[in-house]
Amino acid sequence: MISQYRVQLNLMSLVKLLALVGFGIGVVIGVFTLVWAILGGPIAISQAIVSAIISPFSNAVIMGAFGLLGYPFYNWFCSRNRGLVLAGKFLEEPYQNK
Repeated sequence: MISQYRVQLNLMSLVKLLALVGFGIGVVIGVFTLVWAILGGPIAISQAIVSAIISPFSNAVIMGAFGLLGYPFYNWFCSRNRGLVLAGKFLEEPYQNK
């Protein structure tokens, strides 16, 4: 069942979410670069392999850093608009302070 909630992520949750998104983008870019090199693109296959390996991790770090830098604006925006409206499947987990 699809539900809709207003949410405001804390700093670590936002950084984790953006790092995960960055990793996924890096996988797509790495595969695209590798396929492009195999099909005769202007880069060597060895360079494309290195790019495919490094890209997910570097993009995760970059997106996580953007989360850190953008958190003050995100926090202000969510406070002003009572959070962000998100829709999807949600499962409540007990909070564990780590």
